[in-house]
Amino acid sequence: MKLSKNEKLILWGLVKYPMLNDRQLSDKIGVRMSTLNAIKNKMKRSGLIFDRIVPNVEIMDYEILAVSWTSLSRSMTDKDDVGFLRDLFSNHPNTYSAMVFGDTLLSLSLYSNYTEYRRAEYRIVKELNTRDLIPSENIHTTLYPLSISQISKNFDYTAVLERAFDIEPDGQETDDFGRFDMKKAREKVYHLTRKEKTILKGILEAPDMPDNKIATMLDTTRQAVARHKKELLELGVIKKTRVIDYAKLGFQILCLVEGHYNKIGDEERGGPDVRKFHLPSFFAIYGNSETVSLSLFKDFEQFTQSKEVYLGAMKRFCDMKADPHINLYSPRHTITLKHQEYLPLVEEFLNQS
Repeated sequence: MKLSKNEKLILWGLVKYPMLNDRQLSDKIGVRMSTLNAIKNKMKRSGLIFDRIVPNVEIMDYEILAVSWTSLSRSMTDKDDVGFLRDLFSNHPNTYSAMVFGDTLLSLSLYSNYTEYRRAEYRIVKELNTRDLIPSENIHTTLYPLSISQISKNFDYTAVLERAFDIEPDGQETDDFGRFDMKKAREKVYHLTRKEKTILKGILEAPDMPDNKIATMLDTTRQAVARHKKELLELGVIKKTRVIDYAKLGFQILCLVEGHYNKIGDEERGGPDVRKFHLPSFFAIYGNSETVSLSLFKDFEQFTQSKEVYLGAMKRFCDMKADPHINLYSPRHTITLKHQEYLPLVEEFLNQS
């Protein structure tokens, strides 16, 4: 999909500032509101961009983020195989994102403890084996304790678009949960009324749906939905984000990187500050001694340049135990099984709290 200069700017603005309304974003990026609104609606209709409401997992009782991937015994060209994987992860509430890159299956999951993770992994491996989809029972998993790990990007495509569209970063941070009072957010999520819980689940289930339609779905009023949504957003219990269908934008390379290291200096640092290097990653997590990231590149030349910059940044941050493990895939052959579907996790938490 080819975009005009104006469309690129608007797409970047929509991703960078998902919390702004059309008038605010129009003023921010210097585009007429009528033009912005028309292009935004066109992009949503085409499936290029869509909204997500995501919860602040740091205020819930999830202690471990598991990043898992495994080679599959065959490429996912069979619709029955793809349907099987969709059903598998649909029935696995702890996984909030799952994708297939060519012949590699990747999943991101949240668990309350290690025992819960081990039981879930056993069930997934058993199911994959029943269909002979993995060559062995070994799924490569890196566990990140959330108390000592930093999720620096969680499907934030801002840097990807800036690099692809030659847009200079404006120096402002993308909105994240770090700017909120975590104590107040935690207090709120543990003391939600029954009605507030119902509305929260409705918002997560239908993030693109207007408040009046969510109200109809939940048999409540639009005012109640709008009021509770506003409070949850302002407290940092939830936030709005925007996801792109990157395969439609002509990216040629999707890159999965895993690195192992020993930190240099301050043990509290979660990861290297790579913002100034303009690296096009959209997911990145740094643990005490390992990191995993996902990036998108227009072509192999851009990948090569960014790889050298990334390695330089990592070497200044830590002692690398070995060269990072790098896998390259084609975005055109990416199959999304589950994408930031947090509702089952939130429902499980709310039932226990």
